[in-house]
Amino acid sequence: MITIRAHAKINLSLDIIGKRQDGYHDLRSVMQSVRLYDEITLHPQKEISVRCDLRFLPCDNHNIAWKAARLFMDEIGTKDGIGIQIKKHIPVGGGLGGGSADAASVLMGLNRLYGFPIPFSRLLELGLACGADVPFCMTGGTCLAEGLGEILSPLSPLPHCHILLLRPRFPLSTKKIFSLVNVKQIKHHPDTKGLINALQNRDTEGVLVRLFNCLEDFVSRPEIKEYKKLLLDEGAKAALMTGSGSVVYGIFTSMDKANAAKERFTAMGLRPCLTAPVSTIF
Repeated sequence: MITIRAHAKINLSLDIIGKRQDGYHDLRSVMQSVRLYDEITLHPQKEISVRCDLRFLPCDNHNIAWKAARLFMDEIGTKDGIGIQIKKHIPVGGGLGGGSADAASVLMGLNRLYGFPIPFSRLLELGLACGADVPFCMTGGTCLAEGLGEILSPLSPLPHCHILLLRPRFPLSTKKIFSLVNVKQIKHHPDTKGLINALQNRDTEGVLVRLFNCLEDFVSRPEIKEYKKLLLDEGAKAALMTGSGSVVYGIFTSMDKANAAKERFTAMGLRPCLTAPVSTIF
């Protein structure tokens, strides 16, 4: 039996390049792992099963962690089962890649349990078959993700900072948000090249002024803009929606201001979570 941390991610930038013939979108996004994580425990048994402390999540073959386990067992040609226990800390439907992180940890954990029978390159392919964000959640750190999210280029790490997450009381469906996207209506795109250069130069200010998510224009909920303003008013140097939402994060360079903002938001009933960037996840 092993227990693995499944780390959340944020998008420092998210750009939509175009729409593919298969209906999916080509993306270009700078992604960052953070310390917030789910806990995944794996223990051998006769069948594949999933248990989760959130009762509303599916625990059958509709769960991405179950799918990851099935793909792994089929790949190595075994009829073994595995018990998967998920303790959730990453908000569901928040754009933090919680489900993808869980699937990534199942694949990485099973590969460790079985003595690393699958090369990492092939493991990434299995991850992509589970979901577009899974390959990044297996790689972690700071990366440029392109294509569906499977083409990963490691980048210089995000300079040390404090990341305060604000979680609206509503989740957002990634599928629904992308269904609203009209590529021709996108008027502004992130300066991805400038962001990458700023990371390489350890230019914190250059990074912060280039945070941008073009999906924000397709989310109609006013809470997104309201939460960004709240974060900026409390001292965040920049604020952005991550992924397809609904979580909004602010980046603080002062720990004192980050803690003060967390206390204020807690008093307001906004369920803040203070975290930080992380470079190594497995």
